[in-house]
Amino acid sequence: MNSVLQKLYWKSPYFVKCWLASLNSIKLDKQRHGPVFQKTFEQIAKREKWSPEQFFQYQSEQLQSLIAHAAAKVPYYRKLFSENRIDPESIKTHDDLQRLPVLEKEIIRADPKCLLDETLDIKKLMVGHTSGTTGTPLELYRDVKMNSIVWAYNEARFHAMADMRRRTNKSVSSFGHLVASPDRSKPPFWVYNRRWKQLYISSYHLSPEFLVSYIDKLRKFKADYLEAMPSTLYALARYILDNNIEPVPFKACFATAETLFDYQRDAIKKAFGCKTHDQYGCGEQVVFAAQCQHGSMHLSPEVGIVEVLDDNNNPVPIGQTGQLVCTSLINKVQPFIRYRVGDTGALQSEGCSCGSMLPVLKEIQGRIDDVLITRDGRRIGRLDPVFKGTRGIVEAQIVQDDYDKFRVRVVPSQAYTENDGKEIQLSLLARVGRAEVAIELVKRIERTSGGKFRAVVRNMVTAEDV
Repeated sequence: MNSVLQKLYWKSPYFVKCWLASLNSIKLDKQRHGPVFQKTFEQIAKREKWSPEQFFQYQSEQLQSLIAHAAAKVPYYRKLFSENRIDPESIKTHDDLQRLPVLEKEIIRADPKCLLDETLDIKKLMVGHTSGTTGTPLELYRDVKMNSIVWAYNEARFHAMADMRRRTNKSVSSFGHLVASPDRSKPPFWVYNRRWKQLYISSYHLSPEFLVSYIDKLRKFKADYLEAMPSTLYALARYILDNNIEPVPFKACFATAETLFDYQRDAIKKAFGCKTHDQYGCGEQVVFAAQCQHGSMHLSPEVGIVEVLDDNNNPVPIGQTGQLVCTSLINKVQPFIRYRVGDTGALQSEGCSCGSMLPVLKEIQGRIDDVLITRDGRRIGRLDPVFKGTRGIVEAQIVQDDYDKFRVRVVPSQAYTENDGKEIQLSLLARVGRAEVAIELVKRIERTSGGKFRAVVRNMVTAEDV
């Protein structure tokens, strides 16, 4: 939403905002929940009892189709196969993939269109952006078919873990959208989409001053499930527990986009009386995993092939931690083959006691970022949207030196302009409110001793840190 429309929305009466939310859901339904969604959902259900051998065979067939498609219709891969003298028909299974180089983010950032299916009309594609765990903005494309497939897996392998259905069960959601103006100082900090039975709450007003109104609204709304980033779920839960408020009951909570810590999970269970299901994925749609009732993070092998590699791009033994390199089997719009996600993790050799034959992602690392804390006590996570849409940066890091003093350290590309810096400043201010935001251009951003990039650094001590 552009800034003018955003401001008009903020100034609209509450009933108008709710009407606009329901109206927008009609458009989203066409992009997400059409015939392809329903067909994919039913196909996923038929594969639930497949053996590992059946999934391997399915992956091999889809891989061969993907490679043939990429070699014929995607400029980057056509050139790659030609220059390396690789016959596309020779890539048939997981082992054959190792003949191809690892795809790095720099290639997509430099020319995202070189990975596009050249037969598609780019004007009809949906364009998204992601900065992922490294703060590096990427331009991503998808069509309605692919978008519907993505949402089908989210529904069948995530919400279904708790017998929940989006648009059927009543829900409360919060994923970083600017539902209310950051300067708003009284409720409502939410909007209601009647068509989806969904209350969408702001994740930018979770200060002690306002949390009591959030809890009151949650109790009155009586939703079946709550889905949000872990930092949002935890802020709500901690307020309930710290103030000895009666728990607000839900049938399930769903967390995504941030690392979910055990202390957060425990607080959420006490405050809402239910389990929290975690999910792992990325905007490039190369991997999808969701947590079952027994706590295991099950991969959806139909979505992508997951490799775990060492620093020399060699496979590591099952159970050992390494860099996640994934190949999407559902993305033929902008194929990502052997793509380095930017996270580290490990696969699990044994199955899960829940009885599912789906493989298990033993652990995931690389999504541990600090949250920002404002002077009025708001905790703000999921800051990657600050960089979405900017093309002139290599990577960036947000540093908080005081409650209202921030620095954004930017490694600029040759395409960087002052407008990129201004967009970052405005986007961050829209989330933290009144503050000083300085842009610092640097040659590189230091890694931790473990080689990890920190997208957010908080250089101040708060009362809760003591």
